Amino acid sequence: MASFFKKPGNYWFIVPWIAFIPWYGMLIAMLACWAAQGHPIYWFMDTDQFPVFISDIGATNLKPLFIACAGWQGIGYVITLCLEFLQRYNGWMNPWFTRDERNLIIASIVLGSIGELGILFCSIFTTASYHHVHIAMLTIFIVFMFLSLVCLTTEYYLMGFHYTILRRRNISRDVTMQSDGETIAHWNKFLISAIFKTLWLVCAVIWAVSFATVSGDSKSAAFEWLLAFWLGVIFIIISIDFYLGSQWKTSKHFPYLNNFGTFYKFQQYKEKHPGLYTVESEVNSKSSSGTLVLTDVPTGQEEVAHQVV
Repeated sequence: MASFFKKPGNYWFIVPWIAFIPWYGMLIAMLACWAAQGHPIYWFMDTDQFPVFISDIGATNLKPLFIACAGWQGIGYVITLCLEFLQRYNGWMNPWFTRDERNLIIASIVLGSIGELGILFCSIFTTASYHHVHIAMLTIFIVFMFLSLVCLTTEYYLMGFHYTILRRRNISRDVTMQSDGETIAHWNKFLISAIFKTLWLVCAVIWAVSFATVSGDSKSAAFEWLLAFWLGVIFIIISIDFYLGSQWKTSKHFPYLNNFGTFYKFQQYKEKHPGLYTVESEVNSKSSSGTLVLTDVPTGQEEVAHQVV
């Protein structure tokens, strides 16, 4: 178990947890208070329903809690995205490969900031007193958070693709498994993370559409609560990204990746920290799945690698 959970390169992976745990605490507190009050239907509501909307409870004496935790979650999300940028910029995590990935992180930060302002104003302008403004702010939150996470997910897909290219430039291996005459696809932590983010987005979109279109306030409110708790899952996924990403310099292949091609950030990092890299051009390394031969080969020469990273 100790060998499975390796020591992280830093402890920034804790930040996403600090960001979303108070949000979960708010949701649980709201449900508990509403239950303790006997599941009331508030004076500004038109229909009898179970459960009520989050915004309905947030428009009562729990409004300060709603504002505080919405703001905390919003600030935490933006800080988390900024940490994604700073860690890759400073080499605390695997640097970005191209400027496209850098720009996607920046776009995710900007879009996420707009979206989180939406949920903050949504909590301030209550559904009881400013219903139309409240709905507009909620829409901004949903749309811009979706766009922010699409940018973040695309970044990881690109990093997974470019990491495969980097590995093939530097690592070759005798192919022992073939599928229909083609090399089995190379998997890595970036691609796996992108797939999990995609699944998260698909579920979020389905539930958000259901929340907006389903007949009956009770069903709609149930989807709203589901989405609110689902929001915390993306923080967990990002936390895992930070945890695994912080270990990139302890990878057994890291010192032998010398041929970076157009991946300028890696070349800059190597020039800044030359002592972390080996000058050997060929090293044999044993793994549980076979023998890896790590070589410095000319840019553009394709090699085969399918070790899961």
